[in-house]
Amino acid sequence: MGYSGWIIVAKGDDTLAKEPAVAAHGSAVLAEYVRGDWRELWLNDGWGVRPSPSVAELVATTGAPAMAIYVMDEDCAVAYGATPSGRRWEGVFSEEAATAYEAMPPDYHRSQAVADALTWAEEAGLTCCPPEPVETALRDGWYSDLLERFGLPEGVEVHRAQ
Repeated sequence: MGYSGWIIVAKGDDTLAKEPAVAAHGSAVLAEYVRGDWRELWLNDGWGVRPSPSVAELVATTGAPAMAIYVMDEDCAVAYGATPSGRRWEGVFSEEAATAYEAMPPDYHRSQAVADALTWAEEAGLTCCPPEPVETALRDGWYSDLLERFGLPEGVEVHRAQ
């Protein structure tokens, strides 16, 4: 059995994990990765909490686009993204598995998710790529594939003193 819970991807420094908008997604940070001036936070959460409780609050906190990704047993994930301009998007990673988990959002259309993800990346000031790699990341890949397509560096784990 793999990880289930929320992963937050947002601009921020070492204080991001303490923000109430992050805490709304999980009770504790299990792992934290630095990706340039972005953070990736894996949160301790229970199974089955969807949709994202406060991705818009993450955006308000950081002043930049943010994503909250709900992972189900590391088999599939649903991403909820938002931007300061008010745009929102949902993307499903590993769609076949998401269908088996009954996690597909109602009225989900991959083509719309691809277009919205590209708009999110543009507003985030990230590298925009052709739609095909984004579509592949959603259909058959993982959220880290999408972040890579958008030019975020590989995450470096943050180790904190206990």
